[in-house]
Amino acid sequence: MNKIEFASPGSLSFSSAPMHYDFDAAIVVGVCRSGKTTLCNLLATCKNVENADEPWTAKMLPLLTGLGLIDEAAGKQIFMSFITELMNDMVLLRRANFRPGDLSSIWLQKNHLEIFNRLTVLETREDVKIFKDENSPLLLLNLTEVIPFLDFFFETVCGTRMIHVVRNGRDVAYDALRKRWFSDQQLNRPRKALPYITYNHNDLILHLPWWVSPGNEELFLSYSEYDRCIYYWCQNIQSTLLNTNLSSNNSEFMTVRYEDVISKSRETFHNVAAFLKITPTPLSEMALADLDERHKMESSNKEIHDNKLKIRYKMLSEQLNDI
Repeated sequence: MNKIEFASPGSLSFSSAPMHYDFDAAIVVGVCRSGKTTLCNLLATCKNVENADEPWTAKMLPLLTGLGLIDEAAGKQIFMSFITELMNDMVLLRRANFRPGDLSSIWLQKNHLEIFNRLTVLETREDVKIFKDENSPLLLLNLTEVIPFLDFFFETVCGTRMIHVVRNGRDVAYDALRKRWFSDQQLNRPRKALPYITYNHNDLILHLPWWVSPGNEELFLSYSEYDRCIYYWCQNIQSTLLNTNLSSNNSEFMTVRYEDVISKSRETFHNVAAFLKITPTPLSEMALADLDERHKMESSNKEIHDNKLKIRYKMLSEQLNDI
């Protein structure tokens, strides 16, 4: 049997995506435990907001292109194709969280009439097209650990708006410590599907996070578990501060502090909604009232053991407070 021939890679592209990208997109970024999900759950109560909570593919593509693991042009085309397909699934509620007890449950973000209408009336891509034409939905992407590669989004998605959620680094580190993300056990057998640095340490193969700088492997391993979490915050925040496009002069970029989301929830929420040009609903007020009841401001007083890391953390914290 003759071998089937296919087109050469250079002649192929994801050419359909630009034809079907007919909606607005906004991206909420920040380190893990920064408060992104809390903010996104609030914004998801606004009219015609489709909240995609940490879609793995949307996170991996900027990361893999930025690290040089896949071709940049191909990565951008795949990203556009992915979010056009994602929006189709979001409108049809194929990716909705129907678990009533979860804080990201669709029942807390949209009224029951709209949910049942979508489940029973919308069936085809043509139905989705009509829905988008009539409602002008916003796709809200909640993405972690993409901060070093934010230019990817600005260059790929025309007119996208970016919200960077920042939080006190000690509090982020304390939350990450409780998750045990950078424990020796996790470095030996990691659970997250991410790129890792395979590193031989005392004849033991460890899997270090991709954001550990070359030459810092032994330093990272020498840190206490809490200091590793501080290092994680520092690496991500420094990437933001070095990005000259992310300034107050950029009308498509906004910095939101987690502490403000909690202590000045209504003011902060309405400021972000105005930035995204979205309209709150009665569900928004219910979510804000629930937020006031659930969250309390807590700060970590754990000590950073490594002196050089302590100095670096202090310097980055001060620079972050200046923006």
